Amino acid sequence: MSQVSMIRPTTIDEFLHPISGCVTPLIGFSGERAVVGGTAVLIAPGVAITAAHVLEEILAQFGYNQNSKDVALDIYLTQLNSGASWYVCGSHTWVGTDISVLNIKPRNEVAQRTSIHRLPISVDPPDVGATVTALGYPGTKLAIHRNDNEMLKMCFEVTPTLSSGVVTDVHADYRDRVNIRFPCFAVNAEFSAGMSGGAVFNSDKELCGLVCAGGEGALKDHSYAVSIWPTSIIPVMLHEAYSSAPDAMVGKSYKLLELARLGIVDLRGHERIEFFTHENGSDGVRRHHTSSKPT
Repeated sequence: MSQVSMIRPTTIDEFLHPISGCVTPLIGFSGERAVVGGTAVLIAPGVAITAAHVLEEILAQFGYNQNSKDVALDIYLTQLNSGASWYVCGSHTWVGTDISVLNIKPRNEVAQRTSIHRLPISVDPPDVGATVTALGYPGTKLAIHRNDNEMLKMCFEVTPTLSSGVVTDVHADYRDRVNIRFPCFAVNAEFSAGMSGGAVFNSDKELCGLVCAGGEGALKDHSYAVSIWPTSIIPVMLHEAYSSAPDAMVGKSYKLLELARLGIVDLRGHERIEFFTHENGSDGVRRHHTSSKPT
């Protein structure tokens, strides 16, 4: 029996819940101009993720692309239930997924005092028929007012939004070769504009995907989330020291899988992730079921 999808604003209790604090609007800022490009998810101290196309769209609005040099642009993540704000000091992508891994650093005193907890992440996409819940910030508006020569005041108009539905299909490799050419799953839920990059949780409250595409018109309740596991191959530069991982070296690049093995990222099932080399010499990654059959 199919379940009707649901999209609604979060309640006050949901907004104040720690898991909501892991999901933030993503803001591009240059001079006095700012745009809200989508949503990001804090997954571990110093590390966040978003949809790669969200980052590309923010850059494009300021005339840049991923290959641009000398980019005069700040990108911020702001935790609305605390006021903590971080800035992106590095981004990392891989051709096989629509996910960017972000290095972040505190940009205000609140963020310096705010601990980013390791968010439980599943390498497994949800099964067909499973219920998932997405959290993001559709339709966010941002106004900037100058108070004096040194102070800028930013005023948000936001609606933190939950959207839940049932998984209708799981694409282990890709949905198509053009638009959604990476592992993903379909959900009979409405993922509105601005929710892209937002968290998709399974019934165990584990992050299992990011919002990557929403339907329109008659198909508005047919959306897609990008699976998390391919991010295992993405290299991330450590910018902070981790007392719980004494073997981790600041300034060294680690694949996300290595950060999981070091205990920095809570990537559940990471022991079933395997790297390999394609016939053309390019790097690849695959996920094994518990039966050790690759997918």
